[in-house]
Amino acid sequence: MKAILLIGHGSRAKDAKDCFLKVLESLEKRVDLKVYGAFMENATPTIEETFKLMHKEGVNEVDVLPYFLFDGIHIKEDIPEILDNMKKEYNMKICFKRPIGYHELLVDLLIDRLEGEGKCI
Repeated sequence: MKAILLIGHGSRAKDAKDCFLKVLESLEKRVDLKVYGAFMENATPTIEETFKLMHKEGVNEVDVLPYFLFDGIHIKEDIPEILDNMKKEYNMKICFKRPIGYHELLVDLLIDRLEGEGKCI
């Protein structure tokens, strides 16, 4: 069975986790695969915990989608190392997708935010 794993950075802030879960739920509504979520740090479930769950539920192929803007150290080193360990432990086919990076739609989103309400200090 194939699935998607959405990985966020993680935060101790409840609002940050709630926002991530909204993105996950919206993504799952628009694709034909089950979408799991995990965090790199500062929140649960961890990537390792989620792989254990996916394996238990019969997932043997996973597209890993990082909910990160840029190719930082987590994308270049930390997450690939974890994914390599998970591949060895669970014998899964893993495809690590690119982070968000640049996309013209991000500019549209920034313009939307610019035109919206904000907190002036």
